[in-house]
Amino acid sequence: MSRPRRHFTIWIALAVVSAAALPVRADDIRVTVVAVLASDRHKNIDPKLAGLANEVRQRDSGLTGFKLERTTSKVVALNQKEAFPLVTDVTADVTILSRDEKEKKIRLTVKAPYAGEITYTTVYDKYFPVLTRYQTDKDKERLILAIMVKPEPAKEKDKDKKSPEPGKESP
Repeated sequence: MSRPRRHFTIWIALAVVSAAALPVRADDIRVTVVAVLASDRHKNIDPKLAGLANEVRQRDSGLTGFKLERTTSKVVALNQKEAFPLVTDVTADVTILSRDEKEKKIRLTVKAPYAGEITYTTVYDKYFPVLTRYQTDKDKERLILAIMVKPEPAKEKDKDKKSPEPGKESP
C-alpha cells in the first residue's frame, strides 16, 4: 500500500472511531421517569417525595402514603419512543416530539398504564406528575409517574450532576 493511501485509511479509521465515541447528538434529551406507589392505607412519605406528595394530594386528598418504587433515566432522541420500566412488568412509553432551545422547553408524549396517552410541553429540570388508575395487585397501591426532561450534556464532566428530587426544581 502506498504511503498516501495508508494515511487516508488511517484517517478514515480514526473518523469512524471518533464518531462511535460520541453517541450523544445535539437533539438528545435525558428523560427521567420516577415510579411512585401511593396508598390510602398508611401515612409514610419518602422524604424525597414530599414535594410530589403535596402536589398529588391537592388532586386526590385520599392518598396519604408515598414510596419510591423505581427511577429510570435514559437518553432519548427526537421522535424516538422509549419504554421505561415502572413496576413488575408494566412500562410507560415516552416519545420526544420537539425541543425549543430558546424557551428551554420540550414537547413529549407519555403513554402510561391506565392513563392513556398524554402530550404536553414542559420546561427543563422540573418533574411533571402523571396520576394513573393502575393499582398493584398485592397492596392496592396506586401508580404515579413523575417525569423530568433536560438536554443531555455533551461534556463528560456534566454527567455527574444529580437530577432534582420529584416536586422540586434544580438549583
